[in-house]
Amino acid sequence: MPEHQSNTTLAAAADLIRKADGTIFITTHAKPDGDAFGSVVALTCALQKLGKQTFPCFAPPVPAQLADLPGHDLTHTLHDNLTIPDCALYIIVDTGAWSQLEPLRNILEPNLANTLIIDHHLSGDIPAAHKVIDANAGACAEIIAELLDLLDQSSGGAVWGDSGASSGSNSGANSGGGGDTTIAQALFVGIGSDTGWFRFSNTRPQTHRLAARLLEMGVDHADLYARLHQTERPAKLALLTRALDSLTLLANDRAAIMSLTQQDFKDTGAREEETERLIDIPQQVKTIQVVALVTESTTVTQEVPLLCDPATATPGAGAETTGETAGGTAGGTPGKTPGAGAGVRISFRSKPGPNAINVADLAAQFGGGGHARAAGAKLTVPINEAVHRVSQAIQAAFNG
Repeated sequence: MPEHQSNTTLAAAADLIRKADGTIFITTHAKPDGDAFGSVVALTCALQKLGKQTFPCFAPPVPAQLADLPGHDLTHTLHDNLTIPDCALYIIVDTGAWSQLEPLRNILEPNLANTLIIDHHLSGDIPAAHKVIDANAGACAEIIAELLDLLDQSSGGAVWGDSGASSGSNSGANSGGGGDTTIAQALFVGIGSDTGWFRFSNTRPQTHRLAARLLEMGVDHADLYARLHQTERPAKLALLTRALDSLTLLANDRAAIMSLTQQDFKDTGAREEETERLIDIPQQVKTIQVVALVTESTTVTQEVPLLCDPATATPGAGAETTGETAGGTAGGTPGKTPGAGAGVRISFRSKPGPNAINVADLAAQFGGGGHARAAGAKLTVPINEAVHRVSQAIQAAFNG
């Protein structure tokens, strides 16, 4: 997948948004994670406060955890009967890869001349007319916060201002499309999710400064963490057991690979999006520097509740996993979306350090991408073959 580079500035992007005359479509990668959700919701709230018409849209499957967060009711979830209006501007956040947007490709591809991408991944293949890429940002939500500040400056503080920054006031919670607190909570969900709640090496001083500002605006970080990470179903524990049962150590115990089959999901009753954070468990072992999780795709309709009523198009939202959203498709029919036996999804994680393995390079071998410490890809091959190929690639990375 080609390198992802900016072709415009954030200031120019703000100007493009200000001048947009008509509905603004806002979306992100399928199976959105906390950063994708937070970026979409914060931008949606801000643009509504500027008087813009918006159509934020998520592609399922979507986990239920984010349904309880402020702002989810402002969004739509894609389904067969959802009517999407013609829009003046199309904004994609937290990805620049077609493989992550296949359910929406027929909507986006004819409108690339009027499309703005805001992303922090290293790779992407969508030739949008306007792209702002900051690979140093710990989360896409960091870039969105900068964009909101630019929009704020030109609108006299109409977007979110500093009214809650010093007092922690929640007085704007329900005004103008969601209000200051909704924006602040959405941005905190974004930076918290993509930095592992400030544990990962992508956490910057700017990340902490933004977090402090959001806390001063009234964000309850403990409540957000509990909603996102302490509301799992027992089925996820059963899925974790299956993943650990499959674990194999590689490269003299410096790497681990796990796998989950369609049968594992059927037997446990778990959902595909409930693989989130399973990959973090083996990293607790001191010697392990790289972890891979190979997941056989299930059908899109597999007991995943759309957080949206298809009959009424009542909005809803959701999240998935962090960091690996630039994953591609390789080894089979390009552009085939997950589900119905479409193949496997590969997630990579690595620890920082002097001899750290860049897992974005590993993912690139399979047509994917992402970050140096978190990346992903897709393969349309049987899961056993995928596990074998990934194991070989990991072994070669350590040998090399």
